[in-house]
Amino acid sequence: MLRARKPFRRAYRIGRSRTGLGCFATREIQKNELIDTYRGQLLSNEEAEKRDNRYMFEVNSRWTIDGSNRRNLARYFNHSCRPNAESDVKGHKVIITARRKIKPGEEITYDYGKDYFDIFLKPVGCKCDKCLEKRAAERAEARAKKLRAERRAALAGKKPQVKRGKVGATKAGKTSKATKTSKATKATKATKATRARKRK
Repeated sequence: MLRARKPFRRAYRIGRSRTGLGCFATREIQKNELIDTYRGQLLSNEEAEKRDNRYMFEVNSRWTIDGSNRRNLARYFNHSCRPNAESDVKGHKVIITARRKIKPGEEITYDYGKDYFDIFLKPVGCKCDKCLEKRAAERAEARAKKLRAERRAALAGKKPQVKRGKVGATKAGKTSKATKTSKATKATKATKATRARKRK
């Protein structure tokens, strides 16, 4: 007698994400655990090229799954450059499994691949946590660099401050010495002139 199969229970719910809709864990998901299957119509790659939507999942060099049907809940898994899940092709099926332990409430994400990233995400900017953190760090560094440049420019524009007391004293000292020298010279000249007159 065959045992009845247990119905597959989803370990996630659909909810609002930073990029629109996303999938969030409703319980703890263990590493390597099957999360869901990417479902849809199996098309030849030539037929898939004629359809214009973002839910095409290429299985191999001949076949592609069109996952645009709303019954395919796996279409709501968002991209991340640092994902907690991964996709794997088994025959003509695509399954999503956990790369690590996923906590309840955590958004489930996987890497869409370089081709998808370059075509759809790179032009508008990736909104995954890793990329947002990276851009925030770059902005902070740019602000700090600008502030350092402004401070250097402000310091370069200032004239060196001179202490007036010391400068004044030095000038006064020099003046007094010059006055004394000129007085002494005049006195010497006057004495010599007096002596010359007496001799005459």
